[in-house]
Amino acid sequence: MSLVDQFESVFRGAERRRYEYHRPDVNRVLVVCDLEEEPAAAYTAELSKFLVEVEGAELRTLSNEDYGDVDALRAAVDDYAPDLLVSYRNVRYSTWRWPYSLGVYLNTLTRETEYPCLVMPNPHEKPDPRWRERVTERVMVLADHLTGDDRLVDWGARFTRPGGELILTHVEDDAVFERYVEVIGKLPSIDTREARDDISERLLKEPRDYVESCREELDRQGHLTHDVTPVITWGHTLADYCELIEDHRVDLLIFNTKEEDQLALHGKAYSLAVQLRETPILML
Repeated sequence: MSLVDQFESVFRGAERRRYEYHRPDVNRVLVVCDLEEEPAAAYTAELSKFLVEVEGAELRTLSNEDYGDVDALRAAVDDYAPDLLVSYRNVRYSTWRWPYSLGVYLNTLTRETEYPCLVMPNPHEKPDPRWRERVTERVMVLADHLTGDDRLVDWGARFTRPGGELILTHVEDDAVFERYVEVIGKLPSIDTREARDDISERLLKEPRDYVESCREELDRQGHLTHDVTPVITWGHTLADYCELIEDHRVDLLIFNTKEEDQLALHGKAYSLAVQLRETPILML
């Protein structure tokens, strides 16, 4: 390696992507359910206790009689243009008995709109879910590329209760890493052991530095009213993610859902949203 290359590597290695906090405004919340008017009002009242961090926002409910097909629901949602949309898996379908999808109504809302969507446990499946006894004291932001994803952290900080815990989680894909190390092992010009150690260290250092900048920025702006816990680890299976969520007893999980430049839901995001049926999930 030339001296110029060495200098450039040192210079780039010193760069840090710093977090900038922008508090999300939540002035209007729309609850979409398939309950009749009276049970729908009771359900929304229970939700307001869970969503104490957006207390004061206008809260409107679309009950079973307020919309017909998917197009009618989409039109009603767009007409209100909420800052936060709340619904649950398999709304308007009995397929909650077979937990393999989100249902066409929720699929449409999460794929074809840009509204942050809070997915709650289905009240038909879980009449007395755990979230009724909780508030958002333990909020986990989950990503496979956390560094630079300020919006995820913004929403995590927005929902974490004072005195609670914001868990910033970066899961580096170990299967992809091993594939590249295997290729490096076939290149005689590169020391495989040294490359493995250096790349591994660098991959985990960047999200650690970013989490530290999140803590510093929230403190600087006076919004550090809770703990900020970094979880920087390796994994790639659905079980890896579920274990992290269970270990931290998460009240609210937040992650990105759409593939970049596509309408399709990110594969891991969709699988988690289907699998974690008792965990409230904010899908961005």
